[in-house]
Amino acid sequence: MTVAGIHHVTLLVDDKEQAAWFYGEVLGLEEKGRPAFDFPGLFYWAGDHQQEVHLIVTARPLDYQDLFIRGAAYEDVTLAHVHRHAAFLVPDVDAYEQRLQDHGCQVLFSETIAEQFDDDLTKNMVESWGKMYGRIPVFCLDPFKNLLELVPLDSIVKQD
Repeated sequence: MTVAGIHHVTLLVDDKEQAAWFYGEVLGLEEKGRPAFDFPGLFYWAGDHQQEVHLIVTARPLDYQDLFIRGAAYEDVTLAHVHRHAAFLVPDVDAYEQRLQDHGCQVLFSETIAEQFDDDLTKNMVESWGKMYGRIPVFCLDPFKNLLELVPLDSIVKQD
């Protein structure tokens, strides 16, 4: 028995209109019908209509907490691009990075930013992403401080 895939990812937001702008306009996700729950939210299709992104609108903004990790050769560290997050497959990572910047969204980490970091943990991660994806993905925060990773679509290879 095995898991067949991911049905949906749920992210918390605190402004429905701003969420609709970011996920619909900036990321270009198609809105999906949502049941009449007693709390506000939005549903979006991701990709080929087999995965979904569910947004739940909270009553107030939530505090953003760093995630601290411990590497074999380092002290406890935290990095903006290592955190609980959702990852989306995109056909052109560079075009999405430019689209984010054109919409005033901050890119936290990408191929163009990686050279600014010179620590061992970042070097290890960049090398690992190269092996996994063939390049560094793009990391950004949505307007609600949810971390998003944009992974190149052509990096996905079916494994036997």
